[in-house]
Amino acid sequence: MTRRTPRILPPDTNDGLEAKGDVGPGRPPKPSRFKSGETGNRKGRPVGAKGRKKIVEQIANEKHWVVAGGERRQRSTLALVLLSLRNLSVEGKVRAFQAFHDYLAKYGPQEPIRSGGYLVVPEVLTVEEWEVEHAKVIENQRRSKDERDTKRG
Repeated sequence: MTRRTPRILPPDTNDGLEAKGDVGPGRPPKPSRFKSGETGNRKGRPVGAKGRKKIVEQIANEKHWVVAGGERRQRSTLALVLLSLRNLSVEGKVRAFQAFHDYLAKYGPQEPIRSGGYLVVPEVLTVEEWEVEHAKVIENQRRSKDERDTKRG
């Protein structure tokens, strides 16, 4: 397989190759490029236009009247869909169970984080007893510091 050698032109040659080199994917011709300070969407997003997320949110939160257990209630579309998935999964529909399980795993109640340990609460001491205990702690700290200093020293 032969390799093509790049065409090298002297710097004073201007046969229009520079202009062609500036054009390509992501680089439109100079006359059709946006002017500085100008965007491609001059009018912008229309006022009141809704994105997909907002539309889904609106539909999921719509309220509907339903009769459940002899009572007339208002429920959101999302609640009705989840109740339908639950009822279908109880009937044995595997795909409904999988969808309902996925929603529960993602949005359902989370297990509390259980960390082990004990809470040790000291007994109630009088001021004099507390001062004696405090003096013992301070003395132990001083002794251990002195021991460390003698080992280093």
